[in-house]
Amino acid sequence: MTDPIRIVETLAVDGRRSRGKPKMTLDERIRQDLLDLHLFEDMVEDRTSWRRRIKVKEFYEFGLDGPSYQPRGVEHVSPSSGKKTYTPNSPPSMTPVEGMVFDTVDAAYIFYKAYAQAGGWTVRKGTEHTNHGVTVNKYFVCSKEGHKVFKPVDTLSDQPPKRWVRRVPSKRTGCQAEFRIKLNDDKKYLLYYFREAHNHAFVHEEDLHFLRENRSLTRSHEDMIKKMSNLNIGPVRAFNIMKELCGGFDNVGATKCDFKNFKKELNVFIGEFDAEMLVKRLTRKKEFLPNFTCEYQTTEEGVLKCLFWADEDMKRNFYMFGDVVSFDATYKRNKYNMMFVPFTGIDNHNRNVTLGASIIGSETTETYSWLLNVFKDAFGYAPRVIVTDQDPAMKRAIEDVWPDSRHRLCMWHIMDKLTTKVGPTICANTDFRKRLSAIVWTDSLLHEAFETEWAAVLNEFNLSDHEWLVYIYGIRQSWIPAYYREEEMSGLMRTSSRSESENHFFGKICNPKCTLVEFLSHFDTAVEAQRHEHRKNDHDTRYTSPDIWNPDFVLEKQASETYTRTIFFDVQLEIQHGIHRCASVRLEHIADFIKFYVKDLDQPATAFYEVMIREEDVTVKCSCNRFEQFGLLCSHVFCVLRILDVREFPRQYILRRWTREAVPNSLPGSILTDGGDPDRSVEVNQCIREISNVTEYVINKLVSKFDEMCNFRDHIKQFMSVADDAQFDAPPKSRRNRFAELLGVAPTETTTIRVPIGTRFKGCGSHKRMKSKKEQAISQAGKKRRRCSKCKKFGHNNRTCGKYNVKEKDASTSKKADVGVEDVEDTDGDAGTSSDDGDDVFYTSETAEDADDEQMLE
Repeated sequence: MTDPIRIVETLAVDGRRSRGKPKMTLDERIRQDLLDLHLFEDMVEDRTSWRRRIKVKEFYEFGLDGPSYQPRGVEHVSPSSGKKTYTPNSPPSMTPVEGMVFDTVDAAYIFYKAYAQAGGWTVRKGTEHTNHGVTVNKYFVCSKEGHKVFKPVDTLSDQPPKRWVRRVPSKRTGCQAEFRIKLNDDKKYLLYYFREAHNHAFVHEEDLHFLRENRSLTRSHEDMIKKMSNLNIGPVRAFNIMKELCGGFDNVGATKCDFKNFKKELNVFIGEFDAEMLVKRLTRKKEFLPNFTCEYQTTEEGVLKCLFWADEDMKRNFYMFGDVVSFDATYKRNKYNMMFVPFTGIDNHNRNVTLGASIIGSETTETYSWLLNVFKDAFGYAPRVIVTDQDPAMKRAIEDVWPDSRHRLCMWHIMDKLTTKVGPTICANTDFRKRLSAIVWTDSLLHEAFETEWAAVLNEFNLSDHEWLVYIYGIRQSWIPAYYREEEMSGLMRTSSRSESENHFFGKICNPKCTLVEFLSHFDTAVEAQRHEHRKNDHDTRYTSPDIWNPDFVLEKQASETYTRTIFFDVQLEIQHGIHRCASVRLEHIADFIKFYVKDLDQPATAFYEVMIREEDVTVKCSCNRFEQFGLLCSHVFCVLRILDVREFPRQYILRRWTREAVPNSLPGSILTDGGDPDRSVEVNQCIREISNVTEYVINKLVSKFDEMCNFRDHIKQFMSVADDAQFDAPPKSRRNRFAELLGVAPTETTTIRVPIGTRFKGCGSHKRMKSKKEQAISQAGKKRRRCSKCKKFGHNNRTCGKYNVKEKDASTSKKADVGVEDVEDTDGDAGTSSDDGDDVFYTSETAEDADDEQMLE
């Protein structure tokens, strides 16, 4: 059968020749051509050939009716040699002419570069001659000048090369187009040689953005990458966002690979100076920000061991909301596996507030003791209640450093182990878990009642001698709410869920591969977002009015004007419950006090609540101890206040921590300010933001008026020529200075604080643990054993095989097919085992995936 490629070519030629003949349908033309070639019957019988017929039809539709790619420029053919040359079709005003004079070398380069861009090619700087630092001669050549030397490859060799080299095609064609200038007597540069002809075609205008010389990262690109990185958005997604903002890939001015390479260069710039730069940046904040605290500790070898910092706003929040603090260590928040330890409190909107932050390299008692000592020195005193998980190192450190603080364990972590410790059968088939949770999680039981109910439940299910239940009962004073009824404000936190929520919050904008300097930027962004949310809650409280359910009860209106909106909604529910679901059964006069016996209809099994009140100064106390635990009055007290017709909310029971003006709001962006920047980058960035805001404001106003918008566009474009003609005496910033400006700190010449390597933490296991043969067999079950494609043995591959002898070439011809198949299978196995590179986050290949972009740790 005739070659299909020849068929397509023949059909294409005949199709073009038949343009002047009577018009036929496309199917008729194809059928006629196939009949002429005596192939129609064979193609009907062969399915593969029938599919080729469809491809031929598509070729006709595109080849005859579709547009063709037209070369750009003017083509010249030599009559003697037949050699083709091309000259740019550029305007005469932009075409260089020998004898032109330029003030500087850069001016000549800009002129020649504009001429090249208008013609569809790019320029490269060539040879330069200087005399005492002054350029006297300069060449500018076409980017396709010269030839690339390719390394020879022995395709007959059976041994693989020691180092694989990427097969990168060359764009060099040996073009001799050139632009030469020299320094004349007037200290100006004269164009004395210009060769216009090129030996290659030119690039179309819509494809100019693919040329490397037309791609460059501008200041806006770099700022975009850094700002997106602060939000845990990698360079690939930053490029896609930039594409949407610019209106297309061709308008970005750079490629995805350029974005990834910049991020990689930024990380390389940080390198081994990561810990040094982190400490230096925090030390600068300590110098310029008022009341900023930064303390760190290193090992004898200079490795960063632990670090703590807190600013003025954190300290102000601690003085108001530091009665109960939760802290827990989170894992994998940076590339060194150092633990991030935030100190978390509850603000006046019942939201999380960060009171301090730390990075530690180990979870030992010594490390936690240092951290708690530094925390106490920074804030002046320790919190009354501290909530953690069951970490023995934390427990010992708190007992040694904060002996006056009440250590409370997380209830959720303890109860979460119930099924594992007691057994899934008794928890799933009985109501044991439900009954035990009913007496553990409630705040209404006294500790005597709790002990009685606990013993009753365990006796009923024959668990009185259970080892784990006996242990947690022995430490009941550390986690059962019944033993915290008299502890002021301890009811704010019964679990470390606040820390878990805080960890999730920071995890959304952090990733386990970021450097320490990058992590600090992520942390600053997160805290700034947290404080912005606090300002928003304050704004909603001041400028919104809630619905008053009981206008006759004036205390409800006063509470709405005193508390924050979130806290008022809680108080409003208590007032509503006290009016409609509570009733006073009887009362007694005891000295200056009146004792009310209040019945709560929602808790029929509970005895009467006793409310003691003195009418003179409205001193009140309820047996439920809700005010002592949460700082808010209960429904039983509101029931009594309504009975006594109290017209003013008792001020002594309004804690400032729940009021609107508990703490002043910080200035926007104050967390990111470190001051003292000598190159005025802060002022420059502020001016850039103002220009962007003004431009956006004008566009929003003129978006519906096209003529005025065009006038504004022309007005802006006038400044482009002004910027091109401007002379700048100061040289542009180097790459190092630009990186230092983006990071806020530059590395020193010598490293005094080194980054940790191989940080270990609890739960990560031991690499030296001995495994039994049974465990080894279970782990290897279902796995495909690796087989060498050379020696046919198991346990290694062809790259690590050292017993393979090269066979003679004449005897290996018949076996190459089989070896190739085995090589493919073995390569797949190798790829699966070698592709997990934990440290290589950013790639320089155009087709590589951006692992840092595609996943976000929560």
